[in-house]
Amino acid sequence: HMEVNRFYRRYARRVGFGVSVRRSSFSQEGTCLYLELMCCKGGRPRYEPKFRKRASSTTNCPARIRVKLWGDKLLHVELANLDHNHPVSPAMARFLNSYKQLSGPAKRRLRMGGPGAMPVEEPSKMPVDKLGALEELLFGESKNHKFVERGRLKLQPGDSEALRLFFTRMQAKNANFFNVIDLDDEGCVRNVFWADAWSRAMYEYYNDAITLDTSYVVSKHDMPLVTFLGVNHHGQSVLLGCGLLSDETAETYTWLFKAWVACMSGNLPKAIITDQCRGIQSAVAEVVPGVRHRICLHQIMKKAADQLSGLSEYKAISKALQKAAYDSLTVDEFEGEWSTLITYNGLQGHDWLRSLYECRFSWVPIFLKDAFWAGMSATQRSETITPFFEGYVDLKTSLKQFLGKYVMILQSKYEKEAQADFETFHKQRPPVSKFYMEEQLSNVYTHNMFKKFQDEIEAIMYCHVSLMNGDGPISTFNVKECIFLEDGKRTMSKIFAVTYNTEEKDITCICGGFQFSGILCRHSLSVLKFQQVREVPSQYVLDRWKKDFRQLHVMGRLSSDVVPDNRVDRYDYLSMRCLQLVDSAVLSDKYRLALRLVREVEKFLLNSNTHDDTQPRIKSRIPKVKPNTVTGQNLVNVVTDNGNGGPKGPEASASAQASQIQKGVAEKAVVPAGYIGVPANVQQFMGNQAAMRPSIVYMVPSGVDPQAFGNGVLMPVMYQQMFQIPQQPNGAAQDTLANGKRKRPRAQKPTETSHQSNGTSGPAAG
Repeated sequence: HMEVNRFYRRYARRVGFGVSVRRSSFSQEGTCLYLELMCCKGGRPRYEPKFRKRASSTTNCPARIRVKLWGDKLLHVELANLDHNHPVSPAMARFLNSYKQLSGPAKRRLRMGGPGAMPVEEPSKMPVDKLGALEELLFGESKNHKFVERGRLKLQPGDSEALRLFFTRMQAKNANFFNVIDLDDEGCVRNVFWADAWSRAMYEYYNDAITLDTSYVVSKHDMPLVTFLGVNHHGQSVLLGCGLLSDETAETYTWLFKAWVACMSGNLPKAIITDQCRGIQSAVAEVVPGVRHRICLHQIMKKAADQLSGLSEYKAISKALQKAAYDSLTVDEFEGEWSTLITYNGLQGHDWLRSLYECRFSWVPIFLKDAFWAGMSATQRSETITPFFEGYVDLKTSLKQFLGKYVMILQSKYEKEAQADFETFHKQRPPVSKFYMEEQLSNVYTHNMFKKFQDEIEAIMYCHVSLMNGDGPISTFNVKECIFLEDGKRTMSKIFAVTYNTEEKDITCICGGFQFSGILCRHSLSVLKFQQVREVPSQYVLDRWKKDFRQLHVMGRLSSDVVPDNRVDRYDYLSMRCLQLVDSAVLSDKYRLALRLVREVEKFLLNSNTHDDTQPRIKSRIPKVKPNTVTGQNLVNVVTDNGNGGPKGPEASASAQASQIQKGVAEKAVVPAGYIGVPANVQQFMGNQAAMRPSIVYMVPSGVDPQAFGNGVLMPVMYQQMFQIPQQPNGAAQDTLANGKRKRPRAQKPTETSHQSNGTSGPAAG
């Protein structure tokens, strides 16, 4: 039974699911009589009261194996079900409990690809850092240039050497690492900026709204660190670049933004959130003038405590300021609250409040409802902003200490994102209602974002809808919400106006919740419920929060490529396309397959029979094997190759195809296009997950005989199997018995798709 357990767990790790014992039986002497192992997602979820409900990972998965002791004192397999009713992922197997129980060396072997992992070539030691047309942006003179005495970066003993070694090590590790150092006329360091390869890759996905966090500079840390942050599809912060600044002048921030934009190849974000600082506002207006700029409301409220704490009526003033900022639903309402705040407390001459009012269009939520902010920056009193390096950087942390643990910090952050992917992939949050719209989004949204949607669903019980105007397709509603105050005991009622178009399925709430976070607010959901709309309209289900957001983004890339005129530009463009290919390989969890494909591409490009106008096409590969070695009955158990190693399923599939073709077909024609070998029971075959594995095909140059290349230069490409049954020839009926059983052909030779009916060799159909 230990061998059974060990074998099934090895298989499960390779496929990507966990294992648990369903039932077992042992004799008094310790002999195993019966053992059944199943997928860790087998079984039904237990019923729990609402207040104790937790995310469940069980889906009643039928995958299992059962063995029983026979008279020969050996355990024999009685049942083996390979079907799963949920996706599996080898890359996420390390988060399963079955993996967590492994020893340290075993974990390291699994992370490195397990036994037999292919050797990985060392990365290039030559850093490639070409700015091209962006050099003018980074090094050109400022439009509003004027002489300002700027400071130098304060470095402690050992910091400069640590910074040099850090840049050298990171560039040697990955040529896509970016760094810029700002020097004064005497060669002393003023400012520093860097971004690792992962940050540059993630910016392609999460560039809709970014934040410049300057909290370490404002709070006078020993290390003046600033960070560019985005938010991923789990709602987690993503690092998009780091900087060290000598001061907070407009020139320093202008240099920082230029360096960051150059790092991101000139791709500007759609919106940016910063602290309240005149230098930052001036730099944003100069470097990224068309980007929507927002001042962090949380930071403003923190500054208000410092600026207003000396006033005698500070508590009342602070409360009135928060009411004007957080609770105003219209411009007139805000203007009235602000006027009352200033007039009632006699603050007409307060300089800070006057400057705050002048830039109200950049921080008051009612002026910012027309832009998407990806849920960044607090809009409610209880929300706070947490720095990316929270817990790792304090007031006395030196640059040398920070750089020494920089890679470890990023690895822990990436691990949290991988853990969130695992939770989304393997678990499902319990429902909080019977609404179909909740079930609808539970299948597409990530765990964290679906939790926020559930919070809005639960809040529907505190909303009361009233129809105000129902003329034509557009209706107007008032939604009265009972809001609990901070102490949790007192409540207040607030009315929100919601407009709904029954023809276009468009809904708009005055609170602007959807525009801010990308999730429909409770008021809009209450109106949809009132109108008996079961589903959330498709335009309000954003790809931004879907489980497969990054895959969807990759699929949506423009397929047209540019052809530069010179070799330098071609090198730069091919480098960019290869980096996109690397990201696709990481997303697909086919690391070793990607390495094999890269080697085949190299052979394909260096072959003398190919040229620049070669149009590669796909040709199926059917190896020559001994007849009747694989039968249609065990085809399902053979086709198990998922691109991460394991049995060579495609070859076995092709062998089964060749051995099952009738003699009449083999003598008269080629294998039908698209047919790759399917058992007679197609429904059972398609229901098996192993049968859905892709086959291996080859890419050959157009107009070239595939047989002239051999298998060395042909490029394996993954494509999805097409389940088609070939029509039986006229002579096939005689091979079928009266009871429906088929005769086994004698010494039947496999037929290759590249052979024509006359027996001569020729290229296969594409």
